Amino acid sequence: MKNNFLRILSPITIGVVLLLDAAVIGYTVFAIKKLGQEMSPKVIFFAVCVFASIIVGILVTVELFKNGIKFESEQMEFTCADDNNIVRYDEIESIETQKDTAPSFTKNFFDRRAKVIINKKSGDVMTIDIGLVTKGTLAKIKKEIEKRIISE
Repeated sequence: MKNNFLRILSPITIGVVLLLDAAVIGYTVFAIKKLGQEMSPKVIFFAVCVFASIIVGILVTVELFKNGIKFESEQMEFTCADDNNIVRYDEIESIETQKDTAPSFTKNFFDRRAKVIINKKSGDVMTIDIGLVTKGTLAKIKKEIEKRIISE
């Protein structure tokens, strides 16, 4: 099978990051206009802070779009996890996905996070929290993993 990369994007996180990026762009325009008007130490300090926030904004946005699952010929890698993130297909017995979609006013965002539960042939169970994703993305992840397990 060919290598594939499936992005794990949270609609809420995308909205927040895009809103923050827009704010940084707005402050950048304001800082440039202020620098054109006067060159006081306060304005220069503000401009330096804004340009630093541009760098942070770019890094956060790039990191957001790098999260996902790399499907390779013999293994998959969860790029959103720091350790124990590589799983070989021949080690997997079954796969489950879990996402709480029941309506409730008492649950917070952490209760709504999706999980991929991998049952290994050795009897170990590996649970990977992939964050706030849509049901469609979770279904694609499960389908792709099952397709690769069956082909092994």
